[in-house]
Amino acid sequence: MHEGQNDVWVKWGWLWKALFYAAVIVSTWLMLLDDDRMAPAWAALLLTGLLLLWHWGGLKLAHRKPGFLGNPRFIVIIGVIVLWFALLRTSPAYYFMLFGLFGEVFRHLPLRYGVVAVLVLTGFIVYEQLANAGTNFSLTNRTVWVFVFTALGAIVLGVWITAIIGQSTRRRQLIEQLEATRAELAAAERRAGILEERQRLARDIHDTLAQGFTSIVMNLEAADQSLPDGLDSLQKHLDRARETARASLEQARRVVHALRPQLLVQSSLPDAIERTAARWREETGIPLTTTTTGEAVPLHPDIEVTLLRAAQEALANIHKHARATAAQLTLSYFDDAVVLDVKDNGVSFAGAAASPFSGGFGLQAMRERAEGCGGSVTLESEPGEGTTVVVSIPIYS
Repeated sequence: MHEGQNDVWVKWGWLWKALFYAAVIVSTWLMLLDDDRMAPAWAALLLTGLLLLWHWGGLKLAHRKPGFLGNPRFIVIIGVIVLWFALLRTSPAYYFMLFGLFGEVFRHLPLRYGVVAVLVLTGFIVYEQLANAGTNFSLTNRTVWVFVFTALGAIVLGVWITAIIGQSTRRRQLIEQLEATRAELAAAERRAGILEERQRLARDIHDTLAQGFTSIVMNLEAADQSLPDGLDSLQKHLDRARETARASLEQARRVVHALRPQLLVQSSLPDAIERTAARWREETGIPLTTTTTGEAVPLHPDIEVTLLRAAQEALANIHKHARATAAQLTLSYFDDAVVLDVKDNGVSFAGAAASPFSGGFGLQAMRERAEGCGGSVTLESEPGEGTTVVVSIPIYS
């Protein structure tokens, strides 16, 4: 989460902590000035230190576990209240801690539990005060109303704190959803732009260069047939021009094929990979097993091109460098991603005559294609265990 997206109540959490710790310090100071305290100062100081350690360390661990039923924050706050009651037995000066304790109750507990805790605290305090004074409960007793109004003020404070927390949490969630939507839209636009540009290049090359080279070849062949005998020098230049035109035409067709693979035009991605594997087995004589797991779903054309090219390049590198006797290709469809694994039993990177990605497509180009689709390329290579290439690309619904 970015710093600017932190909840407001989280940003100001230090203030509530400071209020609680200040209330503890002031109460301790008042206790030391109280000559009528009911326990030795060292006992009160020991309990105070234990309370501070319990509060700080307990909440430090509690915030790592979300939810309420399994959240130890409840136990931490209950422990703080119990220790506070123990401190009251040493000196009434610790009543001052209520100014910070009520805030901690509502900050770390749901509102309904915080209200119950405050009411129980107030009832216990009123009972203690009346018992110590030797008087019965009466609505005309000022002590009763002092603590009642204190409890009401604490409940109002708790409602306000809870409202701030809820509003801040909803705001953060909306910002996170908005940013996630923007990121998905940006990625979709980037992929659409790449695909559109490739299609445009394919059309332009096919409609201009390829057709132009075809026309050149046809005209050169026609000129060759109409030449009289004996013009050896002119015939030589025509042959060279024709060969160059044919080579350029073939190169243009290769570029068009690279931009728009015919395998994907004619069939699905699993079928295209299977046909690629069958042709590779026939050409190399190396056993290759292919597996498709999960439910095959239509993917963005750019993702399919990336996976097909990655499979072709990985297989080509196995043949060139791995000295493998068997290979395995797996295409896995998951709910949120599609993963291509190409594994061989050949030599590792360290034992190869050259890097498995030293030429052709190359590791860098493979990674750039995958990253352009929001994915990644991972390589695993151990001596004696061959090499595995893993291409993982997320699926955006």
